[in-house]
Amino acid sequence: MVKRGSVFFFALFLVAACSEDNGESSGNPVVPDEVDLSTSFYYQVDLTDRSDDTFKVRMYVDNLSEDNKVYQFPATVPGVYDIFDIGRFVVSFKAFDEAGVELGAVNISTNQWELSDPVATRMLEFEVKETFDTPVTEHPLYKMGGTSMEEDHVLLNAFDVLGYPTGLKERDFYLDVERPSGWKIATSLPKTAGGLYYAEDYDKFVDSPIIVGDITVASVLIDGAKINVNTYSEADQISAGQVLNDVEQVMEDASAFLKGLPVDHYNFIYFFYNGPGSGALEHSYSSVYVLNDRPYTASYGNGIRDISAHEFFHIVTPLNIHSEIIEDFNFAEPTASQHLWLYEGVTEWASLMMQYRNGSYTTPGILNEFRFKKNSADDYDQNMSLTVMSQTCYTPEGGAQFGNVYQKGALVAALLDIRLLELSDGERGLRELILELIDVYGPNNAFSEENFFDDLVDRTYPEIAGFIDLYIKGTAPLPMEEYFNKIGVDFIPETNSLNEMAAKTTQQQFLFDKWKVNL
Repeated sequence: MVKRGSVFFFALFLVAACSEDNGESSGNPVVPDEVDLSTSFYYQVDLTDRSDDTFKVRMYVDNLSEDNKVYQFPATVPGVYDIFDIGRFVVSFKAFDEAGVELGAVNISTNQWELSDPVATRMLEFEVKETFDTPVTEHPLYKMGGTSMEEDHVLLNAFDVLGYPTGLKERDFYLDVERPSGWKIATSLPKTAGGLYYAEDYDKFVDSPIIVGDITVASVLIDGAKINVNTYSEADQISAGQVLNDVEQVMEDASAFLKGLPVDHYNFIYFFYNGPGSGALEHSYSSVYVLNDRPYTASYGNGIRDISAHEFFHIVTPLNIHSEIIEDFNFAEPTASQHLWLYEGVTEWASLMMQYRNGSYTTPGILNEFRFKKNSADDYDQNMSLTVMSQTCYTPEGGAQFGNVYQKGALVAALLDIRLLELSDGERGLRELILELIDVYGPNNAFSEENFFDDLVDRTYPEIAGFIDLYIKGTAPLPMEEYFNKIGVDFIPETNSLNEMAAKTTQQQFLFDKWKVNL
């Protein structure tokens, strides 16, 4: 909630000739009237000073207590299923009282600083290294979840820079970004009437990546939703206009699959560069992509369609369908879920099927995608189930198998879809079940981490319990030949190839016709 607050004590910060040498803060901070620090936090990030490749941050606070004396930087973040330990990148951290006098702040663990006098603390100053150019000995950060700071741009994932006092994630969060003249900025964070970026809690605050600098922007309106494409291209090889056509097709495919788009706006942020690492990360109203900067060919565009379709579908799983572990994310301590088969496996399946069912893939093309996934799945540990991998994803053992969720997980979803179509006599498959679950849960109503499998069985058929036990909780070989045969598709185990039968039985043709369309 936005409130007007008093800021009289900040006048005391206006102390002339203060310096770090005498233990006092310098500068001329003014907290906007729309920010009530008794219930809010206000951050200033200065991107005009990019010296030492560090983010310079001031955070204004009030109404802290002993319960909030520990300042927390994230140990992990949503969507990555890996250790981040952002505290490794913090190079300085100071606390000040209302007179600008420095108070004590002690680094008590990798990601935590303890304030010596939280009640008196009114401002925090800290600097955080960008992650792209900062080497670490273990747990390197995924590029799409990192930060980049150069002369012509800044990529800012807020969870890499901005933390919070423990116990106060539910306060309002305000952000002011100072940027060089001429730099464009793109983010899905809403702005207040006073021009500040705003979120009603920390989870939403760090849910929108920010790209600033020499970027190109293109937009399109689809089903009433404004879709923005924002691109940074290190070598100026790719513009937003080039990517827009492929994104527009993805949105049309998604709209057909989901019976409309579940958002009224969305930002695609593409960061094209020629450094190591690539990938993409989903958010509620945006997604960020770090990809190779090269000529934008039709083949490259097809690849961007696939990865964009996957990230966009995350607005369904896990952003609309998730357990309590995702609902109230634990940034301080990694907490694994057993349902990555849903969050990533089903998402990967849906990203392919929504394109196929709207004409962006041919039947041989989609079957070839499943062949690729079976080939890849065969290279992973066949004795680790999807749920065990999911529950151990933060460990070296589980982390080594994590990639299988995009392979076996997607195949499990494909087989579940066929089984549901068979059991329902062609009335509903996995897509229809997903739409039902969106209506039941949605973004603000989590399912039970422990009981979700039982819920699925209750909402479908008793036979689905056996399917879950064998192929999601268990390690039984996937029944590729048996299940694809039901829709008139031959599976050849020796090559993992899948081919549509020229002559199908009446039942096979019936299920195939149901399988290839959105019901």
